[in-house]
Amino acid sequence: MIAFRPLCRGDFALLSVWLEREHVARWWPDPHDPASLEAHYGPSIDALDPTEVFVTLVEDRPVGMIQRYLVADYPEWERAVRSAGVTEPAVGIDYLIGEPDLIGRGLGPRVISAFVAETWARYPEVPQLVVAVQQENRHSWRALEKCGFERVFAGMIDSDDPSDAGPSFVYGTWRP
Repeated sequence: MIAFRPLCRGDFALLSVWLEREHVARWWPDPHDPASLEAHYGPSIDALDPTEVFVTLVEDRPVGMIQRYLVADYPEWERAVRSAGVTEPAVGIDYLIGEPDLIGRGLGPRVISAFVAETWARYPEVPQLVVAVQQENRHSWRALEKCGFERVFAGMIDSDDPSDAGPSFVYGTWRP
């Protein structure tokens, strides 16, 4: 059973552990000390930032983090994904599985599919979901392909975010 609950400050210690793990740190190079986590995620928790951040639960066990946002709420990112070929209004998602014992077991596509279904319900007016992923992060982009995302771009994304550095893919899926 997969579920999502809103991230709270009590999750910061666990989130920090996940962000330190080698299989996550390579793709999420964000600082993860308490002050940095507060600065980055506190505004979302307090509903001052439009990104919705969740803890992913599998059979009530916290196993990762997933977030979504209207691309239009972030003009620089919207410009970047538009230059990568995204032409429709979109919701962006980002995710990580923090528990190493669950990597390579098919959990990623199940989590993404469940979150996509919830996101369509949350944003009924938006026709597309998009994800930017590093080309070297094969586990991530294969998970997207397994749940029906299509590659819409390959190359360098014009972004200042360190997690977008290097050759990337942009994947999209459209409302059924």
